[in-house]
Amino acid sequence: MEATMFRTPREAGIVLRHLREEAGLSQAVLAERAGVSKRWLVNFENGKPSVDMSLVMDAFAALGTAFDVVMDSAAQGEQR
Repeated sequence: MEATMFRTPREAGIVLRHLREEAGLSQAVLAERAGVSKRWLVNFENGKPSVDMSLVMDAFAALGTAFDVVMDSAAQGEQR
């Protein structure tokens, strides 16, 4: 999968769901691999805004993915 940007927990949940489905994993299997509850994973994939970032990182890591931080050119323009 090519690089995908997200800016909100909802967008991150959508990306995670896509990666999980692409990998052919059920929510139960990914939750077990990531060390999170299935309920947490369901909530995250559905855009629950209050999520624990360490669990988010664990869920993505369980799919063999990592984060890159990039400067958003639109946001940079707003800061000037």
